[in-house]
Amino acid sequence: MKRLLNTAFPPLIPVILSLITGIITGNFFPDLPIGIFVLFSLVLLIAASIFFLKLKPFVMGISLIAMVWGFYSIAGILSPNYSLNSISQFADSSKYIITGEINSFSKDYSRKKRVLLFCRFLEKKGMKPVNVNGKIILNIYGKKLLQYGDHIQFTSPLKPIRNFSNPQGFDYQKQMKFQKVFGSAYVSADNILVLDNPITFPIKIIRTLEEVRNRFFYFAMDRMENKNAAAILVALITGKKEAIPLKIKDLFSKAGASHILAISGFHLSIVALGFFSFFYSLLAQFPLLLMKGSAKKIAGIMTLIPLLFYGIFSGFSPSTQRAFIMSGIFMISFLGEKEKNPLNTLALAGIVILIIDSAALFSISFQLSFVALLFIIIGFSMVRLPSIKYSITGAKGWISRKNLITIVLGAALVTFFAGLGTFPLIAHYFNLISYVQILSNLILVPLMGFVCLPLGFIALLSLPLFPGLAEIIVSLCQSILAFCLVYIQFLTGFKLSWSRIIGFDSLTVIWVYLFLVAVGLFISRQKKTGLVLMVITVLAGSVHFGIGLKTTLLSKKMTVTILDVGQGNAALIQTIEGKNILVDGGGFSDYSSFDIGRYVVGPFLWDQRIFSLDAVILTHPESDHMNGLLYILENFKVNLLVKNRDTRSSRPYMDLMDLCNKKKIKVWHPSHTDSTLNFDQTSLIFFQDAIGPVNQNLNNNSLVFKLWFDEFTLLFPGDILNEREMTLAGMQACNLESSILISPHHGSLTSSSKIFLDKVNPESVVISCGYNNQYGFPHPDVLKRYRKRGYKVFRTDINGAVTISSDGIVYNILTRKGG
Repeated sequence: MKRLLNTAFPPLIPVILSLITGIITGNFFPDLPIGIFVLFSLVLLIAASIFFLKLKPFVMGISLIAMVWGFYSIAGILSPNYSLNSISQFADSSKYIITGEINSFSKDYSRKKRVLLFCRFLEKKGMKPVNVNGKIILNIYGKKLLQYGDHIQFTSPLKPIRNFSNPQGFDYQKQMKFQKVFGSAYVSADNILVLDNPITFPIKIIRTLEEVRNRFFYFAMDRMENKNAAAILVALITGKKEAIPLKIKDLFSKAGASHILAISGFHLSIVALGFFSFFYSLLAQFPLLLMKGSAKKIAGIMTLIPLLFYGIFSGFSPSTQRAFIMSGIFMISFLGEKEKNPLNTLALAGIVILIIDSAALFSISFQLSFVALLFIIIGFSMVRLPSIKYSITGAKGWISRKNLITIVLGAALVTFFAGLGTFPLIAHYFNLISYVQILSNLILVPLMGFVCLPLGFIALLSLPLFPGLAEIIVSLCQSILAFCLVYIQFLTGFKLSWSRIIGFDSLTVIWVYLFLVAVGLFISRQKKTGLVLMVITVLAGSVHFGIGLKTTLLSKKMTVTILDVGQGNAALIQTIEGKNILVDGGGFSDYSSFDIGRYVVGPFLWDQRIFSLDAVILTHPESDHMNGLLYILENFKVNLLVKNRDTRSSRPYMDLMDLCNKKKIKVWHPSHTDSTLNFDQTSLIFFQDAIGPVNQNLNNNSLVFKLWFDEFTLLFPGDILNEREMTLAGMQACNLESSILISPHHGSLTSSSKIFLDKVNPESVVISCGYNNQYGFPHPDVLKRYRKRGYKVFRTDINGAVTISSDGIVYNILTRKGG
């Protein structure tokens, strides 16, 4: 390891470290004046050269340029000077007639297609038509033949890209900025007008690739009975992984094998190996080329052409582009036979990728692939494997017992080193760690990568002329992939095969990597340096862990967080006794593919270091309160589900009840009279169920309860309407008075009646609603009503998540966005 680092450090390692430093600085301080940053960079490099790296002037100059370039490029993305005709200036949810050009292959979901559209022209009533530029996401509902390069026109609201603004939530808005996407629209396929436009030769080639891609997609999905196997085969060959069910993706994640499903350096390496072998075998027929040693180099150069076409064929997503660049640079380095240190090659690949797209640094796929390769390279520099001895004579050929052991051990070490390097990132981003990664990859990589992938390509190429042969091949692939699915189901079925992991924030990730570096130095005979670094990291980690534990266990305040889940409701109650109670889970319509539980509520709970919930309260079984709970019940330990007596025939409701039966979750229906959940100092008081004629309305049947902690009270009324409000207000036994009110039915005009507000008499009101939602919530008259009474009003669509903390006497309200 020491020799490896020493050879690599002088030329390229300082350059890529400088580039990364510039990008990270620009990400956090995009408005920092460039002059100040140049001065900072120069001081930093001089200090690094004096105390650590001893940089030569030329390397220091290149490193300075790299650092400034990194800062300038990422700052330009995050704080751009948008032109007046940028599409971002018009994404205000207004309805426009939009004209644009399809700029990507389509992603085909069960009920919609999704493409990127480069906008050219906007019109709307009361505004002069304007030329615009910029990309948006277009969701198309229904069937219509649309291709890459089509110029289309349609009418749709042009929505801005927005985040679910929750503590430590994923910054989707920044992610879309990195991809230069500034809005979204939706339209029925029947309402799209395809315009006449000239088709250039490059577009014809791309369209041909798209047609071949789609033909194979529909062929495999139609002919293969096992639809999960079909979706996996399609993802392996074409990169269209949207057909893979989320449960199957989760299985691969738990097995530590999700990298196989996405087009990556792994796939491109196999494709490159196949084409290189093919071209080399052809060129080897010419003795002159062999004698000059040119056959290998020419074969390598020729291999880059089909590799590029495969990248385009698979959609040429940013991750595929990065994999192509990395594979190409490694191949050129291999052919050049001059670069003896693979760390230099990896650094060069990283530099090229980040110069082209500095935002790639924040891509999870880039981080995982780069770190995996880094650990594989360093790991193999620390171990010695027996050489494989080839023999073209003898019955056994080169697959002797010793060779086989070396191959299996090498494959296991590749998986081990890659898993060791990526597990902190996987734990950070996905809150999951697999303990069967080596066992799964030893079987899945050969079967799926070296058998199904080549067979799938043969089926793809034979489909136009020999569809019968293609059908036989995909049937064989189906059998292999079905076995793979059974295998990972078996592996992940054991309790200790995988686990959820929490608390892996950015500081923890850095701490783990520093500890691994310390262990590596210690193993590689730099024991003194390794031991010192190990002691420092252990002490720092103990302090960090201790602070987090103290914050979690010794909190003297109860907190309630009203999450931003769009048009819906979800709230987390964390009592002073350490109990965690989730009230509703948000959710979009039953037809939406976006899972609020998976992408918003679940990550928030993990960020709060929550594995289990003492209770989940479903106020009523409507999609905007219920659908997000499916993922929560599936992935968290839930002791109790509290719900009203309403039932539904919808699939989400039936799945929710099935989950309760499967996981033996107790279901409790508060009685028609008052019921209470007591947690020592904290109580949840449920008021009388709806009775009489209003009980046919799911909203009016909502559970209504009051959170009571000493002198602090908060009322959760669900989606009740005026009739139920009047019923509750007229009951002598109902003490509705509360410090804070969650606005009934998202602030609709049919709720928040005068008599109800008189009874509750809150100081503050929190409204959970979606930005510019189609229902117009909260209604202006309701807002006026609140302000007239002097209530402090907080809205999740404007303020983001609302966090209320109280010691039982006074309370404090903080919002994610302020205001």
